[in-house]
Amino acid sequence: MCSLEDHLEDPAIRPIPEKKLNSEDRPSWQEIAPESPATKRYWALWDSLHLKDGVLYRKWESDDGSSCRWQLILPKSRIQEVLRETHDSASGGHFGVMKTLSKTRERFYWDRLRADVEKWCRECHACGARKGPKTITKSRLQSYNVGAPFERMALDILGSLPVTTKGNRYVLVLIEYFTKWPEAIPIPDQEASTVAEELVRACISRYGVSMILHSDQGTNFNSALFTELCKLLGILKTRTTALHPESDGMIERFNRTILNHLSLFVSKNQTVWDTHLPLFLLVYRSADHEVTGFTPADMLFG
Repeated sequence: MCSLEDHLEDPAIRPIPEKKLNSEDRPSWQEIAPESPATKRYWALWDSLHLKDGVLYRKWESDDGSSCRWQLILPKSRIQEVLRETHDSASGGHFGVMKTLSKTRERFYWDRLRADVEKWCRECHACGARKGPKTITKSRLQSYNVGAPFERMALDILGSLPVTTKGNRYVLVLIEYFTKWPEAIPIPDQEASTVAEELVRACISRYGVSMILHSDQGTNFNSALFTELCKLLGILKTRTTALHPESDGMIERFNRTILNHLSLFVSKNQTVWDTHLPLFLLVYRSADHEVTGFTPADMLFG
């Protein structure tokens, strides 16, 4: 990805490795004063910058010292390449600024990183064409405090979508309230028997029985079969009110994220969208969530 030669070719970075090679002592202000503002900002990070195998890295540590991360100092010539990877690619997911920023910072650092990420996301033609103007979402009716993973789950059905080569037309969507861990399961129909079977197979058999399941007023979630399943497993079933079906904004926002992702990566062949869901889930689960500040994977597995 990068070499010492790349660093030496970047005028803003070059003075740092050159001086590191001569001495680990921070240069005086008089030595660094003639350099560019960007070089001075790198100089301010001197103690956290280290040469590893001849390449310059920044050692980032959390405030409590519990975690440490080595970020490659990225030359200006490589910035676009990295942003294409962390935002535009299938593994980037065309997510917003905060998720792209978090994903980029996992491995890289450069001067004015945040401003570059914001500009890249703002000027992304694919994101702009699909997402359109930002709308103001209504406040939720009330908050519900959860204190443990899989205490409460939200579920919904997204679709109908174009029928895939595997016969799937809908997506069974589940989100765990505490960790924000999502599941998105392609299904051929929205019959109560299909929903109940996939709920047991993909969620309950892996993570255990939730205390509460929250859904909308759909007949599949209120059928005798689904009600009996909840009764058998001791699950309390709650639902959105008829006058305020938007009261669970969390799952609505996630549904829009799924549709945005699929529209960006499955535009040419709409009969294979179900094969893209696993990669989408990987990207979403490994990106910092705006509410918790952690990735769903970290929240669930530590």
